[in-house]
Amino acid sequence: MTPKPTAYLFIDGSNFYHNTKETIDASLGVDGFAGLFQQIEQQFDLKEIRFYDAIKDRTKEPKGYAGQQRFHANLQNKCKKVRFRSRPLKYIVSLTEEQVVKEAETAGIVDRCKKLIWGLLRRLKLIRFTKEKGIDILLVVDAIEIARSTPPGFVILLSGDADYVPAVQFIRKQGVKTLNLHTYRGSATELRNACNYHALIDFNEAHQPTLEWYGRTFAPC
Repeated sequence: MTPKPTAYLFIDGSNFYHNTKETIDASLGVDGFAGLFQQIEQQFDLKEIRFYDAIKDRTKEPKGYAGQQRFHANLQNKCKKVRFRSRPLKYIVSLTEEQVVKEAETAGIVDRCKKLIWGLLRRLKLIRFTKEKGIDILLVVDAIEIARSTPPGFVILLSGDADYVPAVQFIRKQGVKTLNLHTYRGSATELRNACNYHALIDFNEAHQPTLEWYGRTFAPC
């Protein structure tokens, strides 16, 4: 049997989450990720999976924080190769219902409309503006470090963000091959073209991921 090429998988968690939501209007749960990893391991000897995520503030979003921590723990329990790398999520603007109601009252809006305004802002996701700081840099530094210190056959990047192009170009100069895994939506052509290979993550009717390898198999480097 031909040995599989070694690889490290780097996941831009936020980018993949938003692209998945745009594609299937749902997020990928623990079982979905586990199934995706199994498909990757059919082609590669996957040494480690690094998952990059911005951690929510437990005081501002207690339920969101708890859910995020639960997801991390369950995924690590299910997939022993997963290692989470994180930075705090930055909150730029955060509105409360009380603030919205007070401002509506100041503007002379009648009582029965105040709750409607709050509900509309929530549906439009305008209540809280957040920004990830340092996650993409952390991913790039880790990927370059792996490529230079323990050269794998492949660095696999699960993201659609073109900001990673310079890092991909540098990694390729180290003699390491690159593979971009991406969804149909949110995938930058520039990033796909910068990598040696790319593969589409599609979804079946049950919203489970299926990898389209385009009939390709990968030989050891």
